[in-house]
Amino acid sequence: MPFTDSGTQVQEVPIDSQPAPSPDRLPLRGLLIAQFCGAFNDNAWKFMVALLGIRAATATLAPGQHLETASQTQTTLAMVVFTLPLVLTSFVAGFCADRISKRSVILTMKAVEVLLMAAATLALLANPTGGHWALIVLACMGVHSAIFSPAKYGILPELLRHEQLARGNSVLELFTFLAILTGTTAGGFLLAGAGTQPWLAPFALTLLALGGFAAAWAVPPVPPARAVGGLFDTLRGAFSALQADRLLRLAITGAVFFWTIASLVVQNVLVYAKAVLNLSDALATVPSALISVGIGMGALVVGRLSRSRVEYGLVPMGAAGVATFLLILGWWTPPFGGTLALMIALGMSSALIFIPINALVQWRAPHDRRGSVIALETICVFTGILLGSLSGGVLANAGLSTVGISSPPLSPPQSERPGRCGSCLKRSCDWSSCC
Repeated sequence: MPFTDSGTQVQEVPIDSQPAPSPDRLPLRGLLIAQFCGAFNDNAWKFMVALLGIRAATATLAPGQHLETASQTQTTLAMVVFTLPLVLTSFVAGFCADRISKRSVILTMKAVEVLLMAAATLALLANPTGGHWALIVLACMGVHSAIFSPAKYGILPELLRHEQLARGNSVLELFTFLAILTGTTAGGFLLAGAGTQPWLAPFALTLLALGGFAAAWAVPPVPPARAVGGLFDTLRGAFSALQADRLLRLAITGAVFFWTIASLVVQNVLVYAKAVLNLSDALATVPSALISVGIGMGALVVGRLSRSRVEYGLVPMGAAGVATFLLILGWWTPPFGGTLALMIALGMSSALIFIPINALVQWRAPHDRRGSVIALETICVFTGILLGSLSGGVLANAGLSTVGISSPPLSPPQSERPGRCGSCLKRSCDWSSCC
């Protein structure tokens, strides 16, 4: 079928033959439930670790720049600990997705997830403040996600017809970001509800992981994509596929740019909620969760507009929306209600960018190298996410406020305003009475 960019016909390059899609009427049912449980647990545990770190680091700090910096540092630590192992193991994940049945990879990773959530429970039982074992479990969750990702995305073209691919991606992303929404929010609420027994929070995640493992058995069987080739063949196959297809290169480049910015924004939103809006642990994850609400709404819009096409003409529209709403967030510094509205708008705009890009990569990647191409994309994307996370900590330690990270300030810094004495430079000072 011709590839359409807002109605413009583009010549389609030949795509390697692949097995017929599954005859199952609901081929994605098990995958969607398994993905929901996994994404929920990834985000709930990541935010639990971040919140425990922020709680410990800021216990003796008053509101101000020092509290923001400490919060940003702890959030950066959690993001990096999750992301770095994901980057380092992604090519192994691509090799597994091509040489082993993707269904087998999915089942294995869901079993590993159950074990990791049980380990998280034991980690907080031993040390209620988190500590090193909580970070180690978080790093292992990054490895788990790296291996799971090429299999879950690569199996879509093997289960769906081409005209169903865009809608299938929209549904998968809808479930993913509903899981991120509920998982991000639940991380704070479960931790607050557990009170003096924080181990109860990851214990609840263990039960959910068991549900995801059970659901994964409903994923239809698929054969391995190829029977020969080692890890270096996987690497060469991915690069050769990119060299042969300009659209594939552009799609992965666009994904890297988007997720680098998105990682900085999402991390910054959590710190903004804690340090600027002064929200409790239970409410601090709500703004981040509302981004997922917007993404879910945007996924429905993408599915409706794409119909039977892979419609990448939506990407510029989404990019313009993201830029506009980030500028509004940085310049206006809205209260809680305004922040929530902007988060939804940001999420909707983001969905117009990455859902068409995901569908494009899955379609253009050759069948026998799809896992390796998606793994290469994952490495590039999460390297960008890692840089985005690190830049948040660097900018905060350089003295840039949470608001300043989102956009350039319109007014001069506090220390540059006239009529201010040295004792007024603290953010919490009432300068009108002091000067």
